[in-house]
Formats: sequence, C-alpha cells, structure tokens
Amino acid sequence: MFSKLTWKVNHSLAYPTPSPHAGPHGMNQTLTCIALPAPDCVRHGIFPLHDETCPLPAGLARHVEDAEQILLPPTMPAPDTRNTLSEPALRAPDMGAWQGQSLKDLPAAALARWVADTGFAPPGGESRAAHLQRVTRWLEALPSAPARMAVLADATVVRAIVVAALGGTAAMLVRLDIAPLTRTHLTRHTAWRVAVSGAPLP
Repeated sequence: MFSKLTWKVNHSLAYPTPSPHAGPHGMNQTLTCIALPAPDCVRHGIFPLHDETCPLPAGLARHVEDAEQILLPPTMPAPDTRNTLSEPALRAPDMGAWQGQSLKDLPAAALARWVADTGFAPPGGESRAAHLQRVTRWLEALPSAPARMAVLADATVVRAIVVAALGGTAAMLVRLDIAPLTRTHLTRHTAWRVAVSGAPLP
C-alpha cells in the first residue's frame, strides 16, 4: 500500500533539481536506491550465503547514470564506472548459521520466532533490528555531498534505508513492500524524505 501511494507523487516533486547555490549543510541531495535481483537460492527457499551476489542485469547502470557517486556492498561487482564506493554497512542481514540452509530444514519454532521477533537473530547472525541500526548509523553519517548519490543493494537493505529515513522502528520493516528490481528515491534538504518507494524499474 505504501509503495503504491508514494508512486503517485507528482514527478516534478519527486525528483527535485539540486540547487547549485545551496549551502553544504542544506543542499538538495538525492539518493536513488536500486533493489538488486535476489539470488536464485532465495526463490527455492534457501537463505543465501553472506557473500553471495547476483550478476548485475544488463542495462541496470543506466538507472543510476546521473549519480555522482554509487555506493554498493563489498561483495557486489561494481558497474563499469569509476564513481563507485564499497560500503560495508550496505550488506544484507547476516544470517549466521542459517546461511545456505533451506527453510524446511530449520527448526520451525526458531523460524516462527525470527518472523515474529525483530530482535531475534539466527545463531551467529544478525537480527533485523540490528541490521536496521547498522543502516541507520550509515544514513545518519552520510555526508551532504555529492548532491546526487545512488545505492545498489539487496531489497532488505533498501527497505531498511526507507525505515531509517522515516525514523521508524524495526517493526516497520515487515510492513513495507520493496521488491527486487525496483527503485526508491529519497531527497534531503535538512532531513531525509521518501519521494518514491518500490517503483518497478522500467
């Protein structure tokens, strides 16, 4: 519901033009987040390995070609551009001992708790609440320049970025639909605003 509503925002408002005269602490900054395809194993009910990635789909880079800096997790193959920066905070949640495991092979009680309790972490892994805290710290520390930035990351990371921008709690993560191969657009003048959430890539 949230993504459908925000997608109706007028495009002239959703994509403001950065002002060349804005000051360093109040400039119009944009952050375009592209949710990457999920690994094949996810479609088969298997948790991916922590360093498992998918090849970047052909043509994906065109969606962030205007970005002055592209941020991506360390395991992600960089697009053919020089303005990329590896950012460890943009990793997907660490599933610990559940990496590479099928849902059907894991204890049902543990899975039920993981679904219901955002503070529950798989053995040796990271809870959704901890993942949100990690992304929130990164977003709060993001410098106000350059004016046009982009993120290429897992859909779980993009979801956490939106919740962090809205000042939400981990409970909001499961109430926000952001699918792979979608675009989310944030703007900042003094504080982050969510202009578009989970819009399918054209």
